[in-house]
Amino acid sequence: MRKITILTAILLISCFSVVHSQTYNYTETELEQKCDSILQEGNLLYRYEKAAWIFSDMYMNKPEIMGNAATYLTYEKGDSIKCILIDKEKKCNFEVSFVETSTPCLVRHIYRDLSNYENNLLETRTKILRNLVDNKYDLVTYDGYSLNWILLPFEEGYKFYAINGTQKAGEVPIGNDYLFITNKEGEIQSWKKFHSRLIPIDKGEPGGKHIHSHLRQEPFISATDICTFKLYQNQVGLTSFGVYSPSLDTFFVYQLETNSITISKDPNDLQKHIQQ
Repeated sequence: MRKITILTAILLISCFSVVHSQTYNYTETELEQKCDSILQEGNLLYRYEKAAWIFSDMYMNKPEIMGNAATYLTYEKGDSIKCILIDKEKKCNFEVSFVETSTPCLVRHIYRDLSNYENNLLETRTKILRNLVDNKYDLVTYDGYSLNWILLPFEEGYKFYAINGTQKAGEVPIGNDYLFITNKEGEIQSWKKFHSRLIPIDKGEPGGKHIHSHLRQEPFISATDICTFKLYQNQVGLTSFGVYSPSLDTFFVYQLETNSITISKDPNDLQKHIQQ
């Protein structure tokens, strides 16, 4: 991946925006409210995926249940994230719950039927994935990376996110992320791609800093950006990153220490917000 300094990137982005930026009329309050919503969604995605990571490490070391395992399911229940291992008879044979992201609060070896809610989630996920294959959406996978799927129920139906996973050391697999919106029956109503390609952050980022640009139709920092950064940032030693929005001519900076998003329109102000 070709590298340029952050100041050069800012100047190029700024020049590009003068000619091509589309005007959006968001007030400062509206921008802050939008970022608050994105931050909340990003944190939830992180809780789901971090729980799935820990859960998979736990069941992979249990040959007595792995032999008949078919899939697993992750979902929110109250203030916790629950993960269950499902066998080939469509029964739950292992479940773990998390309130904090690092330590399970409940671990149970139990053989039981799936609840109606769990059955519905599993069937919905299966239906959406089948539709993605059958309808040949423009999904891309890269060597050394996988698309990891997160299903979030909401009032009108489901949000089905895809983020990149990798076992490569020393990088954050930002980019090549998707969101599919479905109705309550799991039928896809709309979808979008946040980035044009995979743009991993690696240890070689100039000055220990990172900024990338979004597609013009995706004017905000994304929940997938935040989730992926939180999952992998310890691989590169960064505590913040920036996103430039050509459509808004605005920079969004996520800071891990405060778990917050800073909004700025001044490229010269960006350096103090993005820190190693």
